[in-house]
Amino acid sequence: MSPTNKELQLRKNCQLYVYLLVSQGKEVPEEVQECADSYDFDFLVDCVPQLSNEIENLDSDTFDKIMNNKESEKARELAYWWEMHQMANNLGEKIVKTYL
Repeated sequence: MSPTNKELQLRKNCQLYVYLLVSQGKEVPEEVQECADSYDFDFLVDCVPQLSNEIENLDSDTFDKIMNNKESEKARELAYWWEMHQMANNLGEKIVKTYL
């Protein structure tokens, strides 16, 4: 059976989180590594809160070094993910302010 879009995105998020942690020399939680590496989609983890928190807590030099690494495809993917994540959060905030 083919994985759903949600399953694919959960694995992609784990892969990006692994890239971010490894780029900082930090330890990767076992369940996140399993999610990133698994092709069975049996070990999926929603790591969006941890991933976004980790990015938010980067100092500007580390942020630039990791997110703007032109030689890394994962860096480009992570930068794009972060941009889309911020846009989604901003849109959600505008909707709440408008309708509540």
